[in-house]
Amino acid sequence: MADAKLKAIALLGLFAPVCLVFASVATSVSAPPKVMQAARDRPYPILRKRLLLDGWLPVQNARCVEESGRAQACNRWLELQRCESDGRCLMQWGDQDGARVMRVEVSGMPAGDDADPEPARVTVTDIAERPVQSALPAAAHCPSTDFGRFLRAFASAPAVRQAFVVPLVRATVLVSDADRDRLEPAYIRGDRADVFNVSYRAGTFHHVGVDGVDADSLPLDIRAPSPDVREVAYVYGSSEGRSFEFTRRNDCWYLTGNPRPTGP
Repeated sequence: MADAKLKAIALLGLFAPVCLVFASVATSVSAPPKVMQAARDRPYPILRKRLLLDGWLPVQNARCVEESGRAQACNRWLELQRCESDGRCLMQWGDQDGARVMRVEVSGMPAGDDADPEPARVTVTDIAERPVQSALPAAAHCPSTDFGRFLRAFASAPAVRQAFVVPLVRATVLVSDADRDRLEPAYIRGDRADVFNVSYRAGTFHHVGVDGVDADSLPLDIRAPSPDVREVAYVYGSSEGRSFEFTRRNDCWYLTGNPRPTGP
């Protein structure tokens, strides 16, 4: 009996460090790992893999190509924001809660629209992490806790849309490059004009495209997967459809996701 107890204690001693490791990982998923500071002067792809494993998502810049001059890099690394002519570039990431952002400065980014950054010697030069700045006005008034009424107000008034979109909207981004078309998870900024392209006027919803507001009414499919989540989707014409996710927070509704990108 004594031998059995000693074996049990020995086993607990062996498993305890493993349990502590898993607990440490579980409690630090949404926080930047301490090893990020050690990433300076090291290859950026290593840091990139670590961020993805820890649940961080790229923050896509809709003007990446114009502000970086590197179309291929913008498609390969959705977090690319802008570049200088000497190969210094800025990357941006959001944590899994959309509450914190990490800015990573790199050097060695190859120039040119066709340059592939992955085989290049791109190196981390600096890292800074901070809370996301909320765009919600302090005096913003919820138009309604009833989702139907809220959605009509959200789609008809730009001020309401600005107030009730989270700063980082979780999205599925359609990426096209030399290899193939693919879907990748990322954040898009809540202040992007195309984060919600539905308008409400004259008693009905309408699609908003590059040519403005479509005169025809747009049927919406609204579903409630849970009491605090609403999914709004549409199909436009024969090929274009999108979906939006709204979440109840602080006694109102917020646009928090674009789960389905524009496309078939």
